[in-house]
Amino acid sequence: MVDPNNTVLYEFSEHIATVTINRPDHYNSLNYRAYKELTAAFEKANSDDAVRAIIFTGTGKGFCTGDDVKELLGSGAAELSRRIKSGELQLPSEPMKRSDKPIIAAVNGAAVGYGMELSLLADIRIASTSARFSEMFVKRAIVAGSDSFELLPQIVGVSAAAEILMTGDLVGAEEALRMGLVSKVVSEDQLLGEARDIARRITVNGPLAVRATKIALNHAKQGKSEELADHLRAALASLLASEDHKESTSAFIEKRTPKYTGR
Repeated sequence: MVDPNNTVLYEFSEHIATVTINRPDHYNSLNYRAYKELTAAFEKANSDDAVRAIIFTGTGKGFCTGDDVKELLGSGAAELSRRIKSGELQLPSEPMKRSDKPIIAAVNGAAVGYGMELSLLADIRIASTSARFSEMFVKRAIVAGSDSFELLPQIVGVSAAAEILMTGDLVGAEEALRMGLVSKVVSEDQLLGEARDIARRITVNGPLAVRATKIALNHAKQGKSEELADHLRAALASLLASEDHKESTSAFIEKRTPKYTGR
């Protein structure tokens, strides 16, 4: 049962977990509670073997606009610094980076600051026509996190990444599509349906193979060429011996849809 009072909603259906930031009156900015609940939602999806794909989105007009400045910085930066140093502030980026499940960001509005950084951690990003992206840290006289510097140049190229990071300007949905920041732009009423369609097209495949592909992509993004090669050799050997691969071969010969079990 979904509690509409939660700052983050978690739903599961057909092997798909949907994680939704639920602070529409605050454009889905993150207060301390939302940080905790968002981190817990990704941890929950990661630990559930029945989950084969994760959709990440927001309610209302915002995807995520980063920190709730009033709560996190309203009384100065000392308390926020204390929570960061003590580990009390749980960062959802950590379970997102550890996840071996495909993450689809359905960006329904403003993805600003840490919100944009979280979207970069998704494997697939699609956007509504009202989506906007900004690494606005420099406009607040601070600097983006390491994930932005590592991922954004890989996604859009060094020059475009430098412009985004150094100006803090907003990037509209069509411009995001042109530069490869997102793979699709659809109307607002089609966004979740499109995300679910992509997720279903992933989840009908062999889950062990999808997991191996996700891990391989992570190695590639991190520039770990030796780890990537070792992983692919081991993964292929394991997958060829799996029940799912045998099922795939039988289904092909029998001209039917395979039924994968993740074994």
